[in-house]
Amino acid sequence: MLEAGLLTAFGVIWILSRMNLKRIAGYALGWDIFLTAGLAWLFIGTYAGMVTGMLAGLIISIFLTIVKKTAGAERMQLIRRDGEYVPRAHWKKV
Repeated sequence: MLEAGLLTAFGVIWILSRMNLKRIAGYALGWDIFLTAGLAWLFIGTYAGMVTGMLAGLIISIFLTIVKKTAGAERMQLIRRDGEYVPRAHWKKV
């Protein structure tokens, strides 16, 4: 169970690291909920599968928290011009 959870978490972290981690860390709570629920659903059916999914979700959550604290985070912000929001967006450091 422990090995499967670690390997699953490292696989997801590998995929996330191919993207911009600062932008992912800006929405860490949403990613945590989505990935933990998705992994639990993926491994549903046995106790070992649920432990694997929950452990992988926990490791990913810890990883995203460390990235957010060390590297910083960015969130999307709409540009406001003359009191109106323009459909263009840019990334703002959090």
